[in-house]
Amino acid sequence: MRTRTSWLVAGTLVLAAAIVGFQALAQAQAADDPIVRKIIELGTKDNQVMTWNDYASNRFGGRETGTNAYTDATQWAVWQFKQFGLQAELEEVGEIPVGFNRGPWFGKMLKPTEKGLRFATPSFTAGTKGVQRGPVVVLKADPFSIPGRATGGAAVAKENVEKKRAAVQAAIAEVSANKAAFKGAWVLIGGNRASAGFGRDGRRGTKLADGSPEYLDADLIPPLTKALIDAGALGTIQATTPPSALQPDNNSEPPLSALDGYAASWDKLPVLPDIKLLDKQWDEIKALADKKEPVVLEFDIRNWFKMGPIKYHNVVATLRGTTYPDEYIVIGGHFDAFSSATGGVDDGSGFAPGMEAIRLIAAAGAKPKRSIIFIAFAAEENGLVGSQAWLKRHPELQGKVVMMINRDGSPSAITGATVPETWYADLQAITAPLANLNPKWPFKLVRGVPRAHATSPGGTDSSSFEMLSVPTFNFASTTARPGPDGKDVNYSYNYAWHTTNDLYSELVPYTEHQQHSALATAVVAYGVANLDKPLARDGVYLADGLYATITIGAGDQARQIMTTLDYQNAALATANFIRIAEGKAPQAGGGRGGGGMGPGGPAGGRGAEAPPIGKLYAIKAGAANFVVESEIQKTVAVAKLPKTTNKAVKHDVAGVIGLSAPNAFYLTLQKNKGLDGKSPALGKVIAGLMHLQSLKAGEPIRSIRITRVGQAARDFKTDDEAFKTLMGTKATAKATTKTTTTTTTKK
Repeated sequence: MRTRTSWLVAGTLVLAAAIVGFQALAQAQAADDPIVRKIIELGTKDNQVMTWNDYASNRFGGRETGTNAYTDATQWAVWQFKQFGLQAELEEVGEIPVGFNRGPWFGKMLKPTEKGLRFATPSFTAGTKGVQRGPVVVLKADPFSIPGRATGGAAVAKENVEKKRAAVQAAIAEVSANKAAFKGAWVLIGGNRASAGFGRDGRRGTKLADGSPEYLDADLIPPLTKALIDAGALGTIQATTPPSALQPDNNSEPPLSALDGYAASWDKLPVLPDIKLLDKQWDEIKALADKKEPVVLEFDIRNWFKMGPIKYHNVVATLRGTTYPDEYIVIGGHFDAFSSATGGVDDGSGFAPGMEAIRLIAAAGAKPKRSIIFIAFAAEENGLVGSQAWLKRHPELQGKVVMMINRDGSPSAITGATVPETWYADLQAITAPLANLNPKWPFKLVRGVPRAHATSPGGTDSSSFEMLSVPTFNFASTTARPGPDGKDVNYSYNYAWHTTNDLYSELVPYTEHQQHSALATAVVAYGVANLDKPLARDGVYLADGLYATITIGAGDQARQIMTTLDYQNAALATANFIRIAEGKAPQAGGGRGGGGMGPGGPAGGRGAEAPPIGKLYAIKAGAANFVVESEIQKTVAVAKLPKTTNKAVKHDVAGVIGLSAPNAFYLTLQKNKGLDGKSPALGKVIAGLMHLQSLKAGEPIRSIRITRVGQAARDFKTDDEAFKTLMGTKATAKATTKTTTTTTTKK
């Protein structure tokens, strides 16, 4: 007689053999597709990804929305796509009241010694009136260091509003009391050095739902600026701290953050220059000024404006499908960039691989079943404006986009992807040719779990699609490359992101990374476009509710299992489970250890694994039994919980999660109705069910990530006060039940 274990081992061997066989078949089938072979040939021998970035970054320059560079670059892109044999057009997104163009800028200290200055100015801020030189004066009042930007959709705290308003009035009084000191002088002002790249007088005129400004400085600082102008000041100088250390064998100049200001209309153009100076130089100048030593600075800043309105556009290129032309695979990357640099990285490292991907597909002679669209989005840096405009312009397409691939980040090489279980078989076949294409970056496909979709625009253009539940595809990638000493180094995105170092030259050491990513994108986009049936939308995004993602196992053996959490019918047990994962408050990233791999998988290589938070201590009675023992768990530990059950969730299938003790839980491996009256079921497995049979006693729990989707789930509180209330409610209910039972017995 075979034991359950022997049957399981035999079944596992058969499954393993089947998987190996399927992988071999998938690789063979994909390799037999002449279009895939041609895409790979072109992508390895004639990859032009760097050419497109070169044109955009170095022929046109900083492609900021409202600049000549952006307008000219979009016209070139349409022409270039037509050369590929694609349909291409500009789609209007919007307009801004005033345009902006940037020339060169120069600055130096003349006294007490002559030296060059490292500085930048936000776009849509004033330049100098030719070469202007003058002494330095320090403005002692500092309204600039008081936080003034709304976050999370909530207005700026009233306390900060009043503090900033009072500080502005103090600064105006300081200037008005001694106008002579400010006349013809450069004014050193305070501020948050880590976020000094924003315009001094606010950024954009955006308002929140309640009518309050997103950027409080836009309302409060202009009166101070006017006082400085009336006093005859030449401009203001703020200190800015480089957001990243210097990179090996890259630009030797420290990066300076430089975003944008705002010009509301031609008759309200900025007048007073807004200089962001390297913090070390600012400190040096201030120290000299504090000692009353004469300091003379000279600046020549050529910031220019253009009468509006200035229209701006998305660039849309289409390879029309043959069988299902009204179903779409969308490849996207934003085309705009802050003009303090040229957008070589943000988002040259994104739009250029996408542009090359669709060229490779077209050049290979592909006639995919579905249409493939590439969109170079406008105004991403202004709030994902271009992507939202495209979706609003084409509401009929939202339900017909099979998958959206967006690239926006570091100059990385694609190494794999984490996909929903419902996509795994199709993507395994599609990506088979990438598995061993480049030994540096073997493609690894990982089964993932469903994820919450975005509820507001943020981060990058893919979130606009997520908000409408359009499936998005996220590649895993790495920026690792050999450094000057032969050891691997990884790129620091902050070195280029929104800084003066966002240049084409940053990508040159990552040329092979970019080429490989363009090729991988082409293979995946073509493969999905050519499926007989579209990828399923089921299993991509989560419905409203509470969920737990449990990562079990070490290293490459880590597996993820996602369960529902029934906070409505098992409130106390669910709250306790969440607390042993998160502690007294939700953790950044969700749960201990950051929740393991996200939807895009590991991006940039793994660091050292965090210590486990518990283990699978036994498999018995048809269940895998886990214990959570971590520093976080200890902070919320309780000796005993009131006994509860959950009548809404039965132990009638494999994959039921339940609480067996204050710091222990189980996952059923089979139907087990005997647990219904003994332990509170928390929910059921919705992803990773196949991993249950591979669980082994002794395996570590790497992390537990809690995901809240929908307002009701977000409103379910598990802090000390809420948990104490739940404990008290259950204790009272238990006592009431006992009293009722006793009375009935007496009768």
